[in-house]
Amino acid sequence: MRSFLTCCAVPLLFGGTGAVAEEVPAGAGLGLLEAVRMTLARDPNIAIQESRLQASRGSLEVFAGAFDPVINSTLTQNDLRTPLSTSSSDESRTLHSTLSVSQLFRSGLSIQPQVDLLRSDDVTAGTGAVNTGTLSFVIRQPLLRGRGRAATDADERAAEREVAASALDLRQAVAQRIQAVVAQYWTVESAARNLEVLRHTEESSRNLLENTRKLIEADQVPAADLVQLEANLAFTESARIGGEHQLFVARQGLGREIGLDAAEIERLPLPADPFPAVRLDTVPPPSAAGPFIAEAVRRRDDLRAARERQAGAEIRRVAAVNALKPQLDLLLTPAYSGLAPGSDPVSFVAPLYRNVPGAGAAVGLSLSLPVWNHRAAGALVQIEASLRQSALAVDLLVKGAGADVPSALDAVGRNAHQLDKAREAVRLFERAVVNEEKKLKGGSSTLLDVINQRDRLTSARQAEVSSQLALALALLDLRFTTGTLVGEEGETDSLQASRLTTLPMPEPVPEKGTP
Repeated sequence: MRSFLTCCAVPLLFGGTGAVAEEVPAGAGLGLLEAVRMTLARDPNIAIQESRLQASRGSLEVFAGAFDPVINSTLTQNDLRTPLSTSSSDESRTLHSTLSVSQLFRSGLSIQPQVDLLRSDDVTAGTGAVNTGTLSFVIRQPLLRGRGRAATDADERAAEREVAASALDLRQAVAQRIQAVVAQYWTVESAARNLEVLRHTEESSRNLLENTRKLIEADQVPAADLVQLEANLAFTESARIGGEHQLFVARQGLGREIGLDAAEIERLPLPADPFPAVRLDTVPPPSAAGPFIAEAVRRRDDLRAARERQAGAEIRRVAAVNALKPQLDLLLTPAYSGLAPGSDPVSFVAPLYRNVPGAGAAVGLSLSLPVWNHRAAGALVQIEASLRQSALAVDLLVKGAGADVPSALDAVGRNAHQLDKAREAVRLFERAVVNEEKKLKGGSSTLLDVINQRDRLTSARQAEVSSQLALALALLDLRFTTGTLVGEEGETDSLQASRLTTLPMPEPVPEKGTP
């Protein structure tokens, strides 16, 4: 259990990410993994979840403490003077010491060995001190309530499940933060590429206007054509200004997701990694989503955490059923006693091994029978309700995976297809613009036709960028939905760029009847 929890801690899970992400990188661009590592090192939500994990570990220690051995010791000295008459009194002195160790085992059995030493000295009689010593063992074995591990250490085992669930909650929080920052990273990349398209369009419009002005000066085209070109340039400049604002807003959003302050966001470079590429023929159809659903059911950390809590509730339910039984315990107390005279220190402990007539034992039964037992009955009702809630939560997550995974897989396939068509449209519109410009030179076209074709080319390029963004986000959503954004426990490198930019590769689902 402890090794599992240790590997789930964020600094160890991602192999020293904090040192890399302390400062905003200075360079040509921001890498995808750099952005993720910076986020994991700074994000307060992850720190909150780590604190919850620590709290659950503390609860486990509390419940485990019930099985710690407990040492008890007392030492009492009495000097008693009892008046017998107005002129005489009876004086006696006693020294009493006890030492015991109590141990409750997880099976329900409890053992308490105890040493009892007593020195009595009747000073008035002058008979001297007499020491008695007793060594006893109190063995208690529950026969009904509290018998067995299912009843005795239920709280500890349920707490272990809660610790495991909290560790999985931490992994889920990490996956959520990775999804958020990577999505914003691609949004910035999309805004930057869109701005490149708009700047290229603006530059083309400006060149067309300048070339037309030269033709007007040479009396080759009418001056009236200048107005629509100036209007077109103003329109492209306006679009470029809007694109700059979109990039600024997206960059601010990325800095916020990472956890940077205003000065750090201002220094934040643009993304350096390209959009992921997925071949359409590698994407299975939604009808073949079975292995992906199975992978999600097996690996989703929120689902695994819900199952751990369901198991913990079942552990408590079994203990609550046991608590309805009467408390009937078997008591066995073997003991022996000895006696020795003397007032020196050695004589005080001598009865434990001198003048011992033999051992004795006591056997008994202890019964405690609550008449109505409302407390145990009410606790069982609460725990059964909690168990039903846990089962419903697990069922809801499983059904959600069954619906979300095919949708995410379909989104990847359709966005990959859409991207292929968008790229084809860009290639065709580039040819159309070239042809329209040739027709303009030959006198069979107009400037308005050229402007329209260029506008359609710009729209096609923007659609290509939007399709790239949609595909990247669809891949990210599929990875998150199947629980494959972060590596499994025990992997040396749980954070890899391939998990953020490629299709997951689920294990094949075995056919029915296959062992």
